[in-house]
Amino acid sequence: MTNIITISDKKYMVDVGFGSNGPTVPLLLEENTVHENLDLTQMRLVRSKIEEQTDADQRLWIYQIRHSPNSEWEPTYCFTETEFLPQDYEMMNFWTSQNRRSFFTYSILMAKMIMEDGKLVGSVTMKEGEAKKRVGNGAVETKTCKSEKERLEVFKEWFGIRLTQEEERGIRGTVAELKG
Repeated sequence: MTNIITISDKKYMVDVGFGSNGPTVPLLLEENTVHENLDLTQMRLVRSKIEEQTDADQRLWIYQIRHSPNSEWEPTYCFTETEFLPQDYEMMNFWTSQNRRSFFTYSILMAKMIMEDGKLVGSVTMKEGEAKKRVGNGAVETKTCKSEKERLEVFKEWFGIRLTQEEERGIRGTVAELKG
């Protein structure tokens, strides 16, 4: 979910839920202003159309990242300035949490930002059983979990999440469970 906030007649895009490649600061809604993100990653907004659109005149805001100043810009997601209402979010949340085509119904995805002295210095991510910790200028520590027990240890050690026994039982038998 992308939020657009207005401060002193200027609009900013704020997104706190996209994960480690998401924006780490509010981005002014203006094209091609490059901002620093984690490590050497940069981010920007552009206005353009996307391939799937049928209205060639319609322009969307596209959030892009690149992992170094010499790499290509990658479109990550797009959004409009259309206002959404609570019932819109209820429906989107319902679909995302219930539809079998939504990866949120069969995948474990986690992201945590690492702060030191009030400054963002890294991130910890997990997809399925693959965990990555990035701190500083690209230093990466990885851990591959082969079992649910190993993944629960990473939850505790890297994310500070301790599941209750009931929550652990709730994973067993689901498509997201690591069977190793």
